[in-house]
Amino acid sequence: MNKALYIKNWNKGGNSYVLKGNPKNKWVGFQESVITQLSNKFEDFNIVIWTDREMEDDYYCIPFSSLRHLFTKEHQTTGKYQNRWTAIIINHSFQMHSNKNYAVDVSKYYSAELLKENRLILDEDYFIENARAEINIRIGQSKFRKSVLSNFYNKCALTGISEKNLLVASHIIPWSLNKNVRGDVTNGIALYCEIDKLFDQGYISFSNDLKVILSPKIKNLSEQLRNKIEPLNNLPLQPSRKQPNIEFLEFHRKNILQ
Repeated sequence: MNKALYIKNWNKGGNSYVLKGNPKNKWVGFQESVITQLSNKFEDFNIVIWTDREMEDDYYCIPFSSLRHLFTKEHQTTGKYQNRWTAIIINHSFQMHSNKNYAVDVSKYYSAELLKENRLILDEDYFIENARAEINIRIGQSKFRKSVLSNFYNKCALTGISEKNLLVASHIIPWSLNKNVRGDVTNGIALYCEIDKLFDQGYISFSNDLKVILSPKIKNLSEQLRNKIEPLNNLPLQPSRKQPNIEFLEFHRKNILQ
């Protein structure tokens, strides 16, 4: 039995969107309402795609965060079946049906390959302890996301984009670096998913007067990426109920900005 069939689906309260793909190309369709529901409920969730019921390891379990930038209005289907996205997986490449130039390599999320590299035998107590820790992390991240988005009136702090499934509660000081400020709403900025990646990777940061600063290294980037980043220079953050912590921004400039 395919292990994907044991994963708790969204309609049963799980944090996964489980779909059966076409056997030839793993074609699947994603409902906007489901993506929105999961995005509102979880910081991140799983996209699970399987095809063969009898092959236990033949499935992909992909974090939505790695695909989020593809799920935009412009990539939705038109005609009879609207408000959804369709995609295929060919040679471990997740491709939007609307435009196959929009693709993500998902080979590392193919279960069989992951299991071969990471097959561990865990005693029951260890498993339970870590499962509880994982649940606590997810709950904390979900609360943080809701608080940060609400703090910025459920809009991207730079662009004003309000589609929640495309918004990220970006950590100023990364989640893994300081547990004392993980849940602090002033350690977060609501950003459109593409801008979140730029902020997370240190291509942009913010000054103490809350305006965008560009990395000095952007001159070495591709022209296509520079064309996306340069218009952000000196853009001010939109008003929020609580403004980001200045000390946290200073940390980001010193340690994350490239």
